Amino acid sequence: MNEPERITSPYAPDVGEVRVFLERMIKTLRFVELVAAIIAFVTRVCEVNGELSRKLAELRRRRPRSESLDRLERQLGLPLGELGGKPATRPTNPPHAKKSRKGRHPGRAALPAHLPRVEVANPVPPELRICPRCGIEMPTITHTRCETLSVIPARVVVEVRVDEVVACPNDDTIVSAPTPPAIVERGKLADALIIEATADKYLEHTPIERQCTRFARMGVDIAPQTLGRSVAAHLDVLAPIAKLIEDQTRGPGLLGTDATGIPILDPETVDGIRTGAIWCWTNARWVSFVYSTSADAASVRGFLGKDLARTVQCDGTNVTSFLERAGGKRPGCWSHARRRMVDAARAGDKIALEGLHIIARLFAVERASQLAGDTAEQRRLRRQCDTRPVLDELRAWLDDKRATIPPKTPLGRGLGYLHRQWNRLLLFLDDGNVDATNNRRERELRRLVVGRRNWLFTWLDVGGERTAVALTIIATCIAHEVNPRAYLHLVTRLIVNGWSQSRIRELLPDQIVVSHPELCAGGEPVAMLPASAT
Repeated sequence: MNEPERITSPYAPDVGEVRVFLERMIKTLRFVELVAAIIAFVTRVCEVNGELSRKLAELRRRRPRSESLDRLERQLGLPLGELGGKPATRPTNPPHAKKSRKGRHPGRAALPAHLPRVEVANPVPPELRICPRCGIEMPTITHTRCETLSVIPARVVVEVRVDEVVACPNDDTIVSAPTPPAIVERGKLADALIIEATADKYLEHTPIERQCTRFARMGVDIAPQTLGRSVAAHLDVLAPIAKLIEDQTRGPGLLGTDATGIPILDPETVDGIRTGAIWCWTNARWVSFVYSTSADAASVRGFLGKDLARTVQCDGTNVTSFLERAGGKRPGCWSHARRRMVDAARAGDKIALEGLHIIARLFAVERASQLAGDTAEQRRLRRQCDTRPVLDELRAWLDDKRATIPPKTPLGRGLGYLHRQWNRLLLFLDDGNVDATNNRRERELRRLVVGRRNWLFTWLDVGGERTAVALTIIATCIAHEVNPRAYLHLVTRLIVNGWSQSRIRELLPDQIVVSHPELCAGGEPVAMLPASAT
């Protein structure tokens, strides 16, 4: 039977084409063909609508779609099976007899030793102290201890500063104690509260308005404008530290970068909100966030300065292509290359699973290197021995499939990305310091993305710059295994009390932790230390 005649495109139906088709079929009395064509057209429209609805549902999903190979295989493991063969079955392990866990449990782990212990007495009630046999009161023979983790709820207090005034008994000379320095001079908010607000916003992603609502439930009325301006003043105090971290990140070493957008509230724009960009740069344990009005090549040049012949790991964006023309290198990201194969497999293409299985062996080598604690040279040798044969096999598979797969299909686009980025994706073989992926930068940017979903936007470009300052300090503290909240308390106190700018380098996380080991993650919060500790 011949295929029904095509009426119009199911993606963008044209009413004029449908009218012309109907008139032509009716005039020629081809009613059977007309009905077949209409049924075929409606069926195809339903298929297209189903496909678009599925894609729209995936885009609207709150949770990110899983990219694990096992889940993809189960999604594609429909009853269709292999063409002309038996349906594919997964190997099952033989059932084992259930083993008893009695005597094998290691017991409850000890609670952190650095936390202070607060003893709570639990005496035996008076009616239970009387011996039921002889009737005398039983004396205490011992105590048993049971530790549970608790918390002391935060309290808001009014700090009353009592300024001393002295006077000379011989004349009219009167001297008052000088006002101690503060983040906001003569402000109503103490430094400790402002520092906590800064940490809550950029570390815990709690917007200023939500913090003010929390204070209101405690019976304290703080205007969001007052708290927001105080946090801004605090970030201005910390700006020199963020600038020095940026200089350390720009120094010698392997750079990595990625960017994401940030909504900027600007009343002068048509819609009131425009989009800026924040770049994340990493170099070993140094992490720097840099704000720019757009994620263009000029912002990358602004960070790197004149030294463009650098090795910068990033994704396949064209924004950083000028680095290669300047003599630099751009190692690629295998997660981005794999992600396009995942999209093709999720669309129902089983051929993409072949490529995913090959790429999975590449990641298995990286995982083994990480578990073994390889040095950079050991990692390079492992890659030369174990990874290069995998990539040779992947290249042969890539060349074979590109000859038959249309380039506009999901798999064709994934194969095209692999082909275009191939030389960049191979650079990690010859340098053990280069990661196989750019995932670290994406994880660092997640701090901004999670906060962005809570506080929605920032105020003008200066707000974007202050956001970059906060994220730079917090991310670098975490990379150095320093408690960021405790670090903010200590460093702010030192700067406000007149720390010399010539010694600002001593306040960076890698140095200050030597003189203040309590800043290490898990140490006692600095806010609880006596003033002499600083």
